[in-house]
Amino acid sequence: MTKSDEVEKALYYVYKFKSRDLTKAEFREAVKLKFFRLCAFYFIKDKDGNKVRFSPNIAQVEYYKNSHQNDIILKARQLGFTTFKMLHDLDTCLFKKNFSAGCIAHNEKDAKDIYRNKIRFAYQNIQPEILRALELLGYKFPVPTNDKDNGYVFSNGSSIGVSTGYRGGTLQSLHISEFGKICKRYPEKAKEIVTGVFNAVGKNCSKTIEST
Repeated sequence: MTKSDEVEKALYYVYKFKSRDLTKAEFREAVKLKFFRLCAFYFIKDKDGNKVRFSPNIAQVEYYKNSHQNDIILKARQLGFTTFKMLHDLDTCLFKKNFSAGCIAHNEKDAKDIYRNKIRFAYQNIQPEILRALELLGYKFPVPTNDKDNGYVFSNGSSIGVSTGYRGGTLQSLHISEFGKICKRYPEKAKEIVTGVFNAVGKNCSKTIEST
């Protein structure tokens, strides 16, 4: 199934999910689709600070359809790519064992904001009825075994965190937020990311650079 086919199929299930017409058999099939889970399971804060169910915009949908192993997103301010990528990687952590994801922000304040308002908020606001429905399918939802230093470690061995740099260890997914700003303000840090952090990402894993 292509990513475009997955999106089309997932949106059909999302429509039935929101109208409460999704059958148990359909839910079982829908849960297999990452794009369905992104649209159905997670809440975010909108620009006014309101809790709203995540609904990808056109740019995010196109990115999902066309993303590759190594992506550079050019001039993407206010299109929500960091939000999308954090939900994408959080979802992978929750549905795949021993997956490690990381995000690099240009300063500590932004790192805390990304973690608290995108990752932790999304996880803590997964609705209880979703968890019960997953249990009925025989899926044991991971729970945090560690929630500090701007990162989650889950009971299935997966982890996701936000930092201003990574040393040691390996990642299966790396997202760099506002790399252009890092390069301008902290050229030595930018050099360390390119020469060091990139090598912490597995050969067949993903790197996403958001250049804004």
